[in-house]
Amino acid sequence: MDNLSGEQTVPPGRWWPELVATWRGLTSARRRGLLAIWGATLVAFGSQFAEMPWRSALRGSDSSFYYFWLRSLMVDGDWDFRNDIKECDTLPTEAFREEMLQQPLTPAGRQPNKYGIGWAVLTVPAYLAADGVVAAGRGLGVWTLARDGYNPIYQIFIYSWHFLLALGGLVLAWRVVSRWCGDREAALLGVVLLWAASPLPYYQTIKLSLSHSAGFSAVVLMCWGLVHAAEGRGRWPAGFWWVAGTGFGLAVILRFQLAVFGVVPAWVWLRGWRVAGARAAGAFALGALPLVGLQLFAWHVVYGSWLLSPYEAAGEKFYWLDPQILNVLFSARHGLFYWHPLLLAGAAGLGWLAWRQRGRGLLAAGVVAVVATLYVNASWWCWWFASSFGSRAFEAACLFFMGGLAWVWRARPAWRPGLWAVFLAGAAWNFYIMALFYTTAIPRDPPVTWWEMLTSGSQCWEVLARWLQTAGLWHP
Repeated sequence: MDNLSGEQTVPPGRWWPELVATWRGLTSARRRGLLAIWGATLVAFGSQFAEMPWRSALRGSDSSFYYFWLRSLMVDGDWDFRNDIKECDTLPTEAFREEMLQQPLTPAGRQPNKYGIGWAVLTVPAYLAADGVVAAGRGLGVWTLARDGYNPIYQIFIYSWHFLLALGGLVLAWRVVSRWCGDREAALLGVVLLWAASPLPYYQTIKLSLSHSAGFSAVVLMCWGLVHAAEGRGRWPAGFWWVAGTGFGLAVILRFQLAVFGVVPAWVWLRGWRVAGARAAGAFALGALPLVGLQLFAWHVVYGSWLLSPYEAAGEKFYWLDPQILNVLFSARHGLFYWHPLLLAGAAGLGWLAWRQRGRGLLAAGVVAVVATLYVNASWWCWWFASSFGSRAFEAACLFFMGGLAWVWRARPAWRPGLWAVFLAGAAWNFYIMALFYTTAIPRDPPVTWWEMLTSGSQCWEVLARWLQTAGLWHP
């Protein structure tokens, strides 16, 4: 049992009946609040479908290169990205396209691609389904859409698939947090309220073409496997170690910095090594190594080397002796707690729950992983992560903040009305600044103060009106 807080824990069961029962146990006011969050989520997600006929949902420099790993292999049968760059409609500007084509080739004679292959791996099922639909439509004479990986059919399937993966990750997060705090209702509210006040809604609705949503879900999968492995449940407990290894392997090849969360399985294994032994370590490796091996193979093909730091190969450095800790946390330039101040409650709750466990549980390792994430983010030359909604590089840390908020909710019943009101207001504010960020009513890279956010609403509506006119959805 991982939850060592001394409280009664939740026995495992089937997730859907548990979720329905938890939902029915909420007050009507709380159900309405959560439904409002769900409605805002669907609007944000649906905005991409409204744009697909005239602007690709896969647009953006990072998004393009994540996708090129898959598109290049499926369309051209190689990982030579030069023709992908020439043919795509996803890059920000023509000038950027030319800049990319002028980059020096790798020692293997290929166009460099510093991004992990994990997002492409997860997208394979959606791509194959979309390609089948496009091919069938062409064969039946329904359309003449090219099997190019770019048309709206591919975008619809890919975005829908990643949205489902995001929802699955949140359900698993609820299951994991339930085990940590021992209360399903507290876990549900902790997960949803913390999520709605964090950077995650933007990257799990509007910008699913980046790896942050999948990175969160991969770390959640890892923790879900570890929780069950630590409890020794099931006919084959080593199977949960394999699940944990798969989640960790996915996390690493989605975003390399997520490797720091490897301290969590290492801590769980070391605490129970007398029982877990080599069998658990082997099962974990069996889940992780094939995925990591795929990334190494991709590097070998593109760079001519099995092991390297692709960001440093691109001239992007880490300043390990000069980390910008305070800026990463509190700067108006995408500081984690400046843009999302309510995450402080989750961070405080995480520390409280880890302290109650006296360093014996999984959450103690989670604290170490969160601190390591802070250090890595703060050491990168671009510590503000360029065009970022808040501090997007803390996506996996949000799982542990969710556990912290759920614990605070459970442990302090007298605080619940205040927490509910503050976090519901925080969710509304968060979706408001999401709209500002999405419509560029506020700048995406430079610092943005709270006052600028507050006074930029009119610009947001002006941009939305122009987009609706462009899409033919509104005629003034």
